[in-house]
Amino acid sequence: MFNLFELSGPYGLLLFLAGIVGIIASIRYLFRTTPISSVHAGKVHDGCKFDRAEVRRTSMLATPPIDLSNLPPPDARVVAELAGVQIANVEKALKELTGETNVTVGGKSVQITSRNTYHKNLDLAMAYLEEFYAGLGVKTTRVQYMQRGKKFYNLEAIFPGKVTPDKVIVIGAHLDSTAGDPWRLEAVAPGANDDGSGTVSLKEIAKVLVKLNLGNTVRLVHFTGEEQGLWGSYTYSDKLAEDKTRVIAMFEMDMVGHCHKPGNRLDIHDDLDRNGSHALVVDLVRNVARYGLQLNPVDTHNHAVHDRSDNAGFLDHGWKAVLISQEFSDDGWDPNYHSVNDRIASMNLPFMVETIKMVIATVCDYAGIR
Repeated sequence: MFNLFELSGPYGLLLFLAGIVGIIASIRYLFRTTPISSVHAGKVHDGCKFDRAEVRRTSMLATPPIDLSNLPPPDARVVAELAGVQIANVEKALKELTGETNVTVGGKSVQITSRNTYHKNLDLAMAYLEEFYAGLGVKTTRVQYMQRGKKFYNLEAIFPGKVTPDKVIVIGAHLDSTAGDPWRLEAVAPGANDDGSGTVSLKEIAKVLVKLNLGNTVRLVHFTGEEQGLWGSYTYSDKLAEDKTRVIAMFEMDMVGHCHKPGNRLDIHDDLDRNGSHALVVDLVRNVARYGLQLNPVDTHNHAVHDRSDNAGFLDHGWKAVLISQEFSDDGWDPNYHSVNDRIASMNLPFMVETIKMVIATVCDYAGIR
């Protein structure tokens, strides 16, 4: 029998070194990861979605005034589509996505109890979305990336523009969830607000976009790996930058279903007008007034969510991007955040519906409906 250790001389040494190189290559293969651009600092992990100290520091500071005069009349086509965003549809989708009711995927009745990054149900949730888009006649693509030797995917649905298709608007939400231990497999992680609310919002937006004639292209992207470190959005934004994609706006919807205080406060975060992103805030706020939506949008105008959600990667590449969320403050916070209690019962669905309408109206402007 051949025995490496019985060899001597240069041939034995070469074989030995070749074996070591092979072992190293195998280890690298097992732990291979899609390279992430150096423009990204990495997600902030401190147990909260926002920097509480930054919120307190800036809570009484003035923000740039937003002119609500000279509003154009509501677009009748948009008004008609907004009327179709109904609480019953949103509630049904949330129940399916969080395991409160069974849903048929691949011809089988299943229960999506968790969308944890390491749980098989994350793939089930993605298949659920794929079937939804297929029902609209919209093609989807699983955009692969690697983390520690494992394949993950973002789900992308593209609505092509007919006039200037190279101009792209990205609307994002993250599909993955956690009940507080994102680095382990969690059997129960309903993630109704975080971020089932954003995921279902994209479904409602898709139902509108598919019926409209768009001038610019809109991409709806369901990111994964958000809870671990913005994995999906970092790699996705890197690819867009590599392809020199002309991103004119990015809207991230993350935790848009909780509001337990009177007033329907909604926070819009532009990372202190980074890359000129305050322009997106202005357009969102003006559309709330233009369409008479029952929201109180707040321009947070601080760094409280810097590197904490999927808009971060787009800001890092120099594009205008905002995070749209529930109120991020000490007394407006969702007490069920990252827990098994993040369920529909604690959500404010009328508030969520109004938020979806705001984004639809604004995206229609940016997409240049014809």
